[in-house]
Amino acid sequence: MAYELLTLERNVAGVATMTLNRPERLNSYTPEMEAEMRAATTEVAEDIEVRALVVTGAGRAFSAGGDVSGMQKGGHWDLSPAQREARFQGLGQVVTNLHGMPKPTIAMINGFAVGAGCNLAMACDQRIASDKARFGLAFINVALGDDMGGAWMLPRLVGLGKAMELLQTGAIIDAEEALRIGLVNRVVPHDELESETYALAEQLARGPSHAHGLMKRMVYRGMESSFQELLDFEAAHQATEMDHPDHLEGASAFLEKREAQYR
Repeated sequence: MAYELLTLERNVAGVATMTLNRPERLNSYTPEMEAEMRAATTEVAEDIEVRALVVTGAGRAFSAGGDVSGMQKGGHWDLSPAQREARFQGLGQVVTNLHGMPKPTIAMINGFAVGAGCNLAMACDQRIASDKARFGLAFINVALGDDMGGAWMLPRLVGLGKAMELLQTGAIIDAEEALRIGLVNRVVPHDELESETYALAEQLARGPSHAHGLMKRMVYRGMESSFQELLDFEAAHQATEMDHPDHLEGASAFLEKREAQYR
């Protein structure tokens, strides 16, 4: 599929990169961009040649979230509540696609990640931030609640009290504070952001894709189920996973003290 408001590229190591591409508007979302994000994440999920996904933004921002100027004439304000609800459900599908994708996803946060842009970063499995990155859930500043699953993801990353503080104040925090509270996994010098991110992405891409997919299912299921339900889920899937060629290769490589070669 051809994209106009984002780019989707693949490298020889099996890593795809989805880059939001409205740098003049800090990669803020429009309905057209949202539709492309849904299509691109679906495409990556279904492409067996892609073994990991990096999500980033062009220019000096990861994403400033929703384009507030686009909410005016011709935008959200001209729609009925039912039409707006459909749009927000479509935006939520991007998070569903990232969570359900049976392969690792990494947000490469090069600058501002604000509002729904911050939520997009949280929807990825891991987040690597430039030391120039800034974060915020600024919905309260335009008198709106949260969207794109942020109110579910944020407390699970930083705890309830800190999540409420960020959501209720709309505060912007720097990369070091984001690292301190657990919002990001790693902060690196801006000039090293790409090399650090792709080193991790390619490491994950060399790993057992089937097991990566199963691990994601276990983690996200565990966040919504009881402990016993997760134990039952683990037992059922580990039992069948032991017959998978990737497990047999991994175990053989471990015993033979060599690097595993996964399909």
